[in-house]
Amino acid sequence: MATTDPNNWRKVIDVLLSEVDGDLAFENGDFALGDATVQHQAHHLVANKGDLRATPQAGVGLHIFLGDENRDLSEMRAEIELQLELDGQTIESVRIDLTQGEGHELVQIEAGWSN
Repeated sequence: MATTDPNNWRKVIDVLLSEVDGDLAFENGDFALGDATVQHQAHHLVANKGDLRATPQAGVGLHIFLGDENRDLSEMRAEIELQLELDGQTIESVRIDLTQGEGHELVQIEAGWSN
């Protein structure tokens, strides 16, 4: 049985991207490596279906949901959960807070790959 305890989730080590400009991050003259779970989740959220050639059905297209004045939060949550589960992640929770704060809306995800 898969664990939903975040402390037991497997870390996904990958090349990291800069949080400033989204370009490759470097450390000591080489590619920065680290836990890229949040980075992978963010990519799933912003990607539209068809953006990723290897998996054309992957992607939530979050900006489309957030830009729709008739948005259905349960549909948005279900799509996020589906995409992360298809990626092999175990979902603990997906929280959507649409109150404006610092110029953006918040989608908080607690998910990861089980060991």
